[in-house]
Amino acid sequence: MGRSAPLFNKILETNQLIKGRLNVNNSDLKKLYMALHKDDQHLRNKQSYHDKMIKNQISKRNAVKLERKRIHESLQKSFDPTKNKVSLLYKNQGGAYYIKARFYWEGKQREVQVGSIPIIIKMINTMIDNNILLDIKKFKIKKLTWQQITNRPEVIDSIKVIASLKAQEYILHRLLAAKLNVLEKVDDHDGDTIQVGEDKLQLDTADYSTPNDTMSNDELEEDSKGVKWYENWRKENL
Repeated sequence: MGRSAPLFNKILETNQLIKGRLNVNNSDLKKLYMALHKDDQHLRNKQSYHDKMIKNQISKRNAVKLERKRIHESLQKSFDPTKNKVSLLYKNQGGAYYIKARFYWEGKQREVQVGSIPIIIKMINTMIDNNILLDIKKFKIKKLTWQQITNRPEVIDSIKVIASLKAQEYILHRLLAAKLNVLEKVDDHDGDTIQVGEDKLQLDTADYSTPNDTMSNDELEEDSKGVKWYENWRKENL
C-alpha cells in the first residue's frame, strides 16, 4: 500500500508553532513531495530490474557450476580413472557368466562388461608382466569361482583396476562420438581471447553447452549410435 499524501498546510502550521523558519508555501512542499515520490518510484523500479538480473545471473551461474561438475567428472573418469569409482557384478548373460563393472557417469548408472573369469585371469597376468599390477602374484590356474574371487581382496582390487579401464574406454568412445564437432570448433577458435567485463565474449560459450534434461533429435540419434557402439563393443569383449 502506497504512502498517503501529507497535509502540507498542517506541516507549515506545525512548523510555525515551534518557531520554525520554513519560508515556503503549500505549493512548494507539494512539488518537493512529488519529486521525491517520483525518484523513489524510479529507484524502486531500477532495484526490481537489477534483482531480476541478479536472479537470472545466479540461475546461469548455477547451470555453469553443474556443467563444470559434469565436465570435471568426465575428465577424471576419462583420463585419471580410479578403481574406487566402480563396483563389480557377476551376471549370467546368454547362458554364460561374466564379470561386469557398474559405475555412474553424467547422472546415469552405466554397466560395461569386463569379461569372463578365464579372460580376466589372463588380463591380470598380462598387467603383472607389464608392471601395472604390483600387489598380486600371477595366476597359474585358469579357473576360479566367483566365491573364491570375493574371498581374495587383492584379486577384487585387480579386477577393479581392469574394470575402471573398461569404464574409461566406454566413456572415451562416447565422448569422442559426441564431441568431435565441438573439438573442431575449439580448433577453429584456438588462440582466441575471452574477455570478461563490459565487452562481449569473443568466444560464444553457448556453442559448447551440453543438453539439459530434454534431448533433441540430434542428441537422440547420438545416443542411439552410442548404444549400437556398445553392443558391438560388448560382442568383441565377451
